[in-house]
Amino acid sequence: MNIFVFGGTGMIGKAFCEYAMLNGHKPIIVSRFPEKHNLPYQICGYPDASSTNVQRLMKGGYAAVNLSGANIAEEKWTDARKDQLEKSRIDIIDRVELFIQQAPQEPDVILQASAIGYYGDTGDKEIKESDEPGKGFLAELAVKWEARFKKIELEDTRKIMLRTGVVLSNAGGMLPRISKPFKMFMGGVVGSGKQYVSWIHMQDMVRAMLHLIEDDFANGAFNLTSPNPVTMKEFSKKLGKTLKRPSSFPIPNFIIKMLYGEMGKETMLSGTRVIPSRLNEYEFEFIYTDLELAFKNLLIKRKGKD
Repeated sequence: MNIFVFGGTGMIGKAFCEYAMLNGHKPIIVSRFPEKHNLPYQICGYPDASSTNVQRLMKGGYAAVNLSGANIAEEKWTDARKDQLEKSRIDIIDRVELFIQQAPQEPDVILQASAIGYYGDTGDKEIKESDEPGKGFLAELAVKWEARFKKIELEDTRKIMLRTGVVLSNAGGMLPRISKPFKMFMGGVVGSGKQYVSWIHMQDMVRAMLHLIEDDFANGAFNLTSPNPVTMKEFSKKLGKTLKRPSSFPIPNFIIKMLYGEMGKETMLSGTRVIPSRLNEYEFEFIYTDLELAFKNLLIKRKGKD
């Protein structure tokens, strides 16, 4: 199947395209700046939707995946940054919709990135897809994001929202950043340690995405997280154990708030105990349900390459 991937040059996008290709699919990346990227996949720009070559690829059944969005945790949330985060998620859907509307037929399925930030800070309560949205900037952003996606005018296309947790990968995201102080013998628990980290190994992330594309009955919102979320205290302990480093240098709340402000409060000091209830219903089988095994796969393998 041809799969058009918007935001395919990011961390998750690259991993998904590679996995899809290895499993017999053809990823086509749609980018605002196609000339800037040198990737082993076909790549086109948004204005190319009406071209003969692209039109040909959108016949006979195809899928679309939108992973576009600026990095939530890259910098402090000033008013300007918040505006940028919103526009990079919501306004880009206008472009995606216009691109698809120029196709000779609708896609069979479209996957839209969202996040477990939708639920807000929920303490130790187990959260499923049926739970209501929470409070805070991330929750409000996710609600707007999903609402705009639902308005895409596609009558016969399955619409799937990916409420993604903390994706563990060596290519970027949380793991390389949080591992660095541990490797320097300065790692420790962030905040109280009681906040939950709902994580997923990148391999399971891309496998779940393709599983939902290939399942003709999958529709609606799905939590893309491991079945076994852990507290930050347990996360830090297992990370230290894997790296054979102590986890005895805690980072108190006030340091996080001082350095990162509202962004730090919502992304590091808050937590959500998310369960992938609907993925389980759709018979998806995780490879990595144990955090320590996920760490060993990612960190020990990487250490062997250094």
